[in-house]
Amino acid sequence: MRSSVVNLVRIALLVALSLVLGAVEAMIPLPVTLPGVKLGLANVVVLVALYLLDARVAFFLVFVKAGIAAMLTGSPMVIAYSLAGGLLSFALMWLLKRTNKVSVVVVSMVGAVTHNIAQVLVACLLLETPAILLNLPFLAVVACITGSLTGTAALAVIKALKHQ
Repeated sequence: MRSSVVNLVRIALLVALSLVLGAVEAMIPLPVTLPGVKLGLANVVVLVALYLLDARVAFFLVFVKAGIAAMLTGSPMVIAYSLAGGLLSFALMWLLKRTNKVSVVVVSMVGAVTHNIAQVLVACLLLETPAILLNLPFLAVVACITGSLTGTAALAVIKALKHQ
């Protein structure tokens, strides 16, 4: 019973941290307004859950992030972007993590790239603007940079929490 309460508290704290990081990210002005161009700060929480708790908790966080983003913006497009990006990136991060041969930073970079690809594909389909696909190379480069930063932050948190 005690361990389930502790896990519930951990999950609640990760959800709260995800919300805070998402809000901070929303306040940071970015030079480009394309789907997929973002820092991915809340992904730190998904990576920490994936490496320290389990895949079910990390998967749950992907849905919570998408649901809360939709509630805060009131936009069906936001939930479509968020879910598509979150689910595809989570699936690949989970598969890479299972191999135990790929670093957290590389897992994060792959997650960021696939997140951007999914968001651009959703934008292309829902907005019926295939020209947006021309932005994929730019978004892949941006995702490598932000994914490495997010992965480095997640790795630091994972190491700090493991040593407690």
